[in-house]
Amino acid sequence: MNMGGFVLIEVCDANPACVPDLFALETEYPAVSVLETSCLSECELCALQAYVFVNGDIVTADDVPSLLARVRASAEEAIRLYDTEI
Repeated sequence: MNMGGFVLIEVCDANPACVPDLFALETEYPAVSVLETSCLSECELCALQAYVFVNGDIVTADDVPSLLARVRASAEEAIRLYDTEI
């Protein structure tokens, strides 16, 4: 999904991925916004592993550091794609 240079990361407040390092991506990348919600309706997944939605696509990993690396890569790719489309 093309968000026009904006990267929306959604995280469930009960998921292990809901950590300060995730929210720090907003400072690292001005085009990134992290939205913490009380539930993303992915309870079975939430109980099994770290996950977030990045521009509507689920990104998962077995642990938070791995997830943060994947999220960072997804954000950089979305920003790069938008920058080359302008």
